[in-house]
Amino acid sequence: MSRRIILSLLLIVLTCGAAGAVTYEEAKDMYRSGDYAGALPVFKKRLKDRPKDAALNHWVGVCLMYTGNPGEAIPYLEFAHKKKITEAPRYLAEIAFMDYRADDAAEYMDAYKEALEKDKKKMSEDVSFLDDKIGKMQAMLDRVEQIEIIDSVAVDAETFFKFYKLSSESGSVNSRDVLPADFEAAPLTTVYMPESKNTMMWAMPDENDNYVLVGSSRLSDGKWEKPHRLGDNLNDGGDANYPFLLSDGITMYFANDGENSLGGYDIFISRKDENEFLQPQNIGMPYNSPYNDYMFAIDEFTGVGWWATDRGRDDGMVTIYKFIPKEMRENYSVDEPNLRNFAKITSYRDTWTEGVDYSDKLAEIEAIGTIKKVKKSDFEFEIPGRGIYKTWDEFQNPVAREAMEGYLDARNKQEADKKRLEELRRQYALGGIDHSDEILSLEKNIRIMRDRLIKMSNRVIELELNK
Repeated sequence: MSRRIILSLLLIVLTCGAAGAVTYEEAKDMYRSGDYAGALPVFKKRLKDRPKDAALNHWVGVCLMYTGNPGEAIPYLEFAHKKKITEAPRYLAEIAFMDYRADDAAEYMDAYKEALEKDKKKMSEDVSFLDDKIGKMQAMLDRVEQIEIIDSVAVDAETFFKFYKLSSESGSVNSRDVLPADFEAAPLTTVYMPESKNTMMWAMPDENDNYVLVGSSRLSDGKWEKPHRLGDNLNDGGDANYPFLLSDGITMYFANDGENSLGGYDIFISRKDENEFLQPQNIGMPYNSPYNDYMFAIDEFTGVGWWATDRGRDDGMVTIYKFIPKEMRENYSVDEPNLRNFAKITSYRDTWTEGVDYSDKLAEIEAIGTIKKVKKSDFEFEIPGRGIYKTWDEFQNPVAREAMEGYLDARNKQEADKKRLEELRRQYALGGIDHSDEILSLEKNIRIMRDRLIKMSNRVIELELNK
């Protein structure tokens, strides 16, 4: 190869390299458009020559923060803050908030408000939102619940529910595939079904594309009723999702990312009256965090609770925690020196009771599905405001119990008629003996019995509630 050709190729390489380099002005444009990863190397390089440049320190800090390095961002933003860069304390407040340093976050936010007032500027809506969350975190850190987390596992976020091992009595958490084909559902939701599998609860988009919790019950003919909303109180401007109902039929846990959330999805609790679920409450820390926390389930038969969170995880992964619920909530003292670590769950082993061995409890969970069930419910019947009755002993009114016996007898008779009707229709379709008269008679009786069963069930409820 001649020297002239070599020089020509070298010139081409150098020209292409120069054309591909990002200038300082281009980096600032990238910063303004949110391309922090692209702008960061240029800002860092320029900062070496101008280490006292307050604006450059600020920009480097913001870029580091938004590229997953908040700890490294702090000294740059602190420098910018000391040099009176207006926006610097706003970002320091966000970093402190995500690190559960609520009091530090509040101080930075106060400094930011003062800077805005001096500059005669108004706080943006997203920063106002952060300010509100900081206040919520301060309140939550005063009530961090003491729990024993016995295990954790990192799993894929899209199929996390498959790792919940619940006893059959506590119901099941399923994918949206169990829904009838014509039922609408949120793209990422779970469907809760109790042991009877006669009801379902899940999330679906409403007319504004917000996720709302809905339910459906299985009809006497095996089909599912049209989905209905579980309560208007369950949405506060965000998406509601991931419902779980305790065996009492009254207490529901679910996730919501609305205005009462600390950040992303938070876990809430609601209880049902005669008609719908009531105003929910945020269950606080350590369950909730500035990240997404959801699918809270308590298996009352194994004595183990579950919830999923993406705090501290890479994209696409979540951590599932297993814990021992307590009958009565007990909070850490606000003077507990490790309070922030307990709230963050820095190490779940720090929650263990000294000397307690959890291996038997974990083995019991792993054995779910292999143990043959001994006890079976007598029936399942919902009494509004009291939950789902499963045994005769739960009735407080003996007259209501007698009415229940009559209702079950009538329901069993209807089921027998339906089976007989199905068999006659099959024979008729195959050209067998003409049973048209009996078919018509059974169809009429089933229609009459359907209305009668509704009246009988309402009578049972009325008697039990007015004992």
